[in-house]
Amino acid sequence: MSSTDAPVLIVGGSLVGLSTALFLAHHGVRATLVERHPSTSVHPRAVGYYPRTVELLAQAGVAEAAERAAAGFQRHRTRAGVVSLAGEVLFAREELEGADELAGLTPHRLLLLPQDRLEPLLRARAEELGADLRFGTELLSFDETPDGVTAVLGSDGSTSTLRSRWLVACDGPRSTVREALKVPRRGRGLLSRHVSIAFRADLAPVLGERRYSVVHVKNPQVTGILVHDDTLTEGTLIVGWSPQDGEDLADFTEERCRELVGAAIGDPGVEVTIRSRFPWDMAEQVAEGFRHGRVLLAGDAAHVIPPTGGYGANTGIADARDLAWKLALVVRGEAGPELLDSYDAERRPVGEHTATQGSLQLAVRSGSASEEQRAQVEDALTVTMGQSYRSAAVVAEDGAEPLPVTSDPRALGGRPGTRAPYLVPAGADGPAGTLGLFGRGFVLLAGERGAAWAAAAAGVAERLGVGLTAQLIGAEPAGPEGGFGPAYGIGPAGAVLVRPDGFVAWRAVGAEPDGDPDGALERVLRRVLAR
Repeated sequence: MSSTDAPVLIVGGSLVGLSTALFLAHHGVRATLVERHPSTSVHPRAVGYYPRTVELLAQAGVAEAAERAAAGFQRHRTRAGVVSLAGEVLFAREELEGADELAGLTPHRLLLLPQDRLEPLLRARAEELGADLRFGTELLSFDETPDGVTAVLGSDGSTSTLRSRWLVACDGPRSTVREALKVPRRGRGLLSRHVSIAFRADLAPVLGERRYSVVHVKNPQVTGILVHDDTLTEGTLIVGWSPQDGEDLADFTEERCRELVGAAIGDPGVEVTIRSRFPWDMAEQVAEGFRHGRVLLAGDAAHVIPPTGGYGANTGIADARDLAWKLALVVRGEAGPELLDSYDAERRPVGEHTATQGSLQLAVRSGSASEEQRAQVEDALTVTMGQSYRSAAVVAEDGAEPLPVTSDPRALGGRPGTRAPYLVPAGADGPAGTLGLFGRGFVLLAGERGAAWAAAAAGVAERLGVGLTAQLIGAEPAGPEGGFGPAYGIGPAGAVLVRPDGFVAWRAVGAEPDGDPDGALERVLRRVLAR
């Protein structure tokens, strides 16, 4: 039995596992990923990625390729209810954010791209940056010790061992890693069971000029949700199945699947070919703890979110981003291992809140929601871009009332623990603005009279051996409220420390009152880094 070593072992090579490997490689950590399937997903599965997720992909150099691949979906913005694609349209509405809703918040837009087309882009970029991705390799067992994890892997009938300092479980809702650790989950549990049927058919004559993001189909033969791709030749039909009523997956034969898809299309002249079928459970479940010693849970292994709002993949990719920069600093010895406790403190409340939002949206769309439940539903920008973290990796301001888990992102004002506001400073090259500064190390943004803070950053970075750059922002960049100070809640002599994930770690409204910005900034960084 051969043996190898890796700083981080990632179990699961779907969206979240690939994102974790990508973000770690982006930070210079060559993780090893194992995935039992021989390749990336062959099923479309997730389709929509909110602007915040696209910001994260941009940090790792994937957004441009993904946006090019998604160009054909630009007109797919309508959610509709139909008897069939060829039949009566019961309702149709544009409900995805556009330029007006996102003005001043981000230069990015919602990205529509099936998971089976995004995953190869993540894989290629991760491998380009040096990640060790092993498809067709399964985790057979693992043992944890105080200083690492020893895993037994199986591939092509042979076994090997791999020793890593940390293990990240991205192995889905039925996570074998989570089950081995006996981590309990809480929430409403199983809500319903479904089968996704991927198919090929020439939909162009049926759709005409219409382009849908999601189609709700209801007729005597089939009730389900249909999505189609940008070529109008492939799609997925999602239908329910009821094992409690004696129904079996074996009942979804190729012939029956063709009949269901044909009924959803509504034109008997359209020939249907079934590509695959994929059973899955709709559930609301969140693990009671995302860190367990040397093992960390991410994505569906940590939280299963009803897909109604399309939040599952987006939340998992955000998990990967939060975890990767922290793991990278710990692996390199630039932060104490206690920094990883902040992963649970930050992402578990978000997972719980987002799962609840998914359930609320499900109740609203099914018509079973009460008025109280309807009032609790948040818009997608609030859920994905208005998150607030409370952890040791955030230095809260004295006397400040804690923010809820999510708020209107336009009203956060640069508070510590929230996403750093987007601005385009005067003379900036391109629309990325301040977002283009974030993603590698820490960034200190200082006001026009904050030169003392900027000067202190260089010395602190050298003493602590941490990536930290400083940027003076002029008085009148374009953006919300018309300038840097109002957007970030500081004065001209103030400064803001932004983490590698683009969240505000700390801010000083003005100059350091003791006249020691160097010492103040070092104390802040030591606290954030658990040093």
